[in-house]
Amino acid sequence: MARRLRVAIGEQLRQCPGVITLGVRPQLSDYTTEERRILLAADRIFYPTVRFVDVFAGAGKETFPSVSCYRFLGDKLKQTALFGLLKVPHPRTRVYYGHKQKERIAADFSFPLVGKRAFRSSRGRHVFLIRDPGELCWYNEQFNPAYVQEYLRGERELRVIVLNYRAVWGSWRVPAPGDFRCTVPLGPILPEEELPAESLSLAKEIACCGKFSDVAVDMLFDGRRFWVLELNFRYGSKGWPSHIQDRLQVIAAMIERGEL
Repeated sequence: MARRLRVAIGEQLRQCPGVITLGVRPQLSDYTTEERRILLAADRIFYPTVRFVDVFAGAGKETFPSVSCYRFLGDKLKQTALFGLLKVPHPRTRVYYGHKQKERIAADFSFPLVGKRAFRSSRGRHVFLIRDPGELCWYNEQFNPAYVQEYLRGERELRVIVLNYRAVWGSWRVPAPGDFRCTVPLGPILPEEELPAESLSLAKEIACCGKFSDVAVDMLFDGRRFWVLELNFRYGSKGWPSHIQDRLQVIAAMIERGEL
C-alpha cells in the first residue's frame, strides 16, 4: 500500500513523524512551489487554520479538523440553527437584534432566563442567569444580538469529545458553589465505562450530520434527558484520562494506525 501523504499547516503535530509540518505563513503564495505541490498532493491537510481552510475546501482538499469545525467555531447562531434543523434537543432559544426586537424578550420568555454572547465565547464566559427586568435591561445594553434561552434546571452537564466521528471520552461537570453554570469537571470517563448511551448517540449524530471531525458536545442533564447546549471546537488539552496526555496524543495515534 502506498504511504499516505499527510501535511500540516499549524504546528500542533510537529512531533508526529507521519506528518510534514510546513508552519503558518501570512499567505499561501509565501509557500515555495514545492511546498504548494505537496499541499495539493496531500491526502489530508491537518490544522489548516481559519485563514486557509476555505481555500483548501475550495480546492477539494480534505482537512482535519474538517471545514465545518472552522465554520461553526464560536458561532452560537449557526449552531442553534443547525440544532433546529436536525431536531436536536436544545433549550428553546431566540435571537433578537436591536432595541425593537429586544422589547419582546420578556413576553417570549419567563424569568429566570439565560442570556449569552452569541459569538466568540467559551469556558462559561458571557453566560448570564437573568432573573428580573433590571438584569435583562443590563444584558440588552451589553450584547447585540441578544441570544436568549429558556432556563433549564439541571444537576450536572456532560461534555463528550468526538474525534474522527468516534466518541473518545467524556466528563461530567457540576456548578461551583453559588454559580448556576456547570464549570467544575468531575474527571474523565472513557466511553466504554459509564457514559449514557443517549449522550453518546447524540454526540455522534451531531458530529456525523454536521461533519464535525473534532468537537466537544456540551449537554445538560435534567434528571430525565439530555439537552445539547453548544459545540466547542477549542476545548483545550486538560482533564484527559491519566493514561492519555492530551487530545493531540490521541490524534497522533490515530494517524499512526491509519485512521486519519
